[in-house]
Amino acid sequence: MTIQWLPLIVLLIVNIGLDWWLFRKFKRDKKWPRLKSVSHAVLSLLLMVMLIVTIAIPHRTCGNGTFVAIMWMLYIYYTFYVPRYLAALVWMPTHLKKSGKLTRKVGGIAATALGVLVFIYMWIGLLFVPYQVHVERLELEFENLPAEFDGYRIVQFSDLHLGTYNGDTQFVQEVVDSINALKPDLICFTGDLVSRRTDEALPYKNILSSLHARDGVVSIQGNHDEALYYDWPSDEARRADSVALIDLQKEMGWKMLMNDHMIVKRDTSEIAVLGTIYFRGWPFPIYGNLDKAYPDYNTGKHFIVLLQHIPSVWKLDRFYQRRVVMARLCDKVDLMLTGHTHAMQCMITLFGHKFSPAWFVDEYWGGLYTEGDHKLYVNIGIGMVGMPARLGSATPEITVITLKKRGGCIVDDKGNRISD
Repeated sequence: MTIQWLPLIVLLIVNIGLDWWLFRKFKRDKKWPRLKSVSHAVLSLLLMVMLIVTIAIPHRTCGNGTFVAIMWMLYIYYTFYVPRYLAALVWMPTHLKKSGKLTRKVGGIAATALGVLVFIYMWIGLLFVPYQVHVERLELEFENLPAEFDGYRIVQFSDLHLGTYNGDTQFVQEVVDSINALKPDLICFTGDLVSRRTDEALPYKNILSSLHARDGVVSIQGNHDEALYYDWPSDEARRADSVALIDLQKEMGWKMLMNDHMIVKRDTSEIAVLGTIYFRGWPFPIYGNLDKAYPDYNTGKHFIVLLQHIPSVWKLDRFYQRRVVMARLCDKVDLMLTGHTHAMQCMITLFGHKFSPAWFVDEYWGGLYTEGDHKLYVNIGIGMVGMPARLGSATPEITVITLKKRGGCIVDDKGNRISD
């Protein structure tokens, strides 16, 4: 996570203006003016001091406990000011000179109610939603899936950001138990095991080692796994930490796919599971390469499942096509599994439709996308970064994907054919 301090300083100045306006309104209120104005002033001063202290802490070199505390302090600050801004938007128009007494009273009640509801909503997203694991189940049909893989069960999880939990193992244990209970054929982790450093993952090594599936656990690297969000004394130290995280996952029994692949067999049939190094946008070097991962990707020899941390590369633009032979992944792979977006840890589900502000940033921000017979699934992750909260229906996600052959046979949980 890179904290943008300049916008925070600008926000502090703007908030001082809002606080002054509210202070004057409370002071002129006929009902408990002193209580309202003084309590508002004290709270605003405390919040201002907290933000200044947060800004002053060197977040790119501090320990993980301090870093988590920074995230909490920033979020708590926002839980007071976001409701204030929304309430002010409702309240200010009712305080124009032409506004009547009734209008002002109704406006004050509506503004207060909105502020309280948003405050409660944000604290629920801090204390409860991040620990309510949701299992998303899908059955995906493919024409070219080998019949022996009809009913093959893939469990995907992503973006653990283990630094989020600061050594507390209880929730991660619950996630692992939930995955194992699904009895997957293959477990896929699609990147961002940590937020800044490898040592965030050490308390969870034994727990994550207990993940088991018939065909094992495969993993890829996310952008946070490359130790880019900590100020290292040298680039060699940063690379050493990134390599240490790869080694740690191998010690846990996970198979790291770094521009690599594995072949999964059932009887005489096979599918290929590929993993490419994540894509950083321009002007950074591009290391993800489908040719290196699996030279036969364009031959139709295998049904292909691709793990790639960044979903936006599903339809690569010309820049990427010139730099690396990986053009239009949606035409080259059958199923692509990604993470990265977190749905910005804010999502609302209405009548079966999901909405998130992530839509304004990423075209592929969460859920299932199709292009002909090719499919992309974006898992919204488990952990948190930026803010220690998940709002609305952006609960931690475990995805169960059952592969089905279009017009194929019916199989039981053990993969045995029942009928054609």
